[in-house]
Amino acid sequence: MRRRGQTLVATLIVIAIMGILAVALLKPWAVGGTAKPARADGKGNTVPGLVKLSAEDDVCRSNLGQVRLAIQVAQSSGEDAAPQSLSELPGLPKSFLSCPLSKEPYAYDPSTGTVRCVHPGHEKY
Repeated sequence: MRRRGQTLVATLIVIAIMGILAVALLKPWAVGGTAKPARADGKGNTVPGLVKLSAEDDVCRSNLGQVRLAIQVAQSSGEDAAPQSLSELPGLPKSFLSCPLSKEPYAYDPSTGTVRCVHPGHEKY
């Protein structure tokens, strides 16, 4: 009978530990006094959410790099002027011309050939 009571207590302790770990994973600022992470767009309230948004931030950076490279190739292929719009760039799918988070098209200045993301927090990409 004593063994049965120990098993019940051990099970309750394991459940309590799992609950604490779940709270720490989903709300890291609720345990340990860690400050709530601040994103410029206000998204990503959980650790998995922050990881997903971080991956989409990387996709945005990569897309901008590909678009900038395509602009450089277009300029070096005989035309010294940049294309008048991003849709004139050959070989880029339409998904590369907008931010994966906000789905807003990238801001493009044809006079300078610069392209940037308009999503909050992506201004420095």
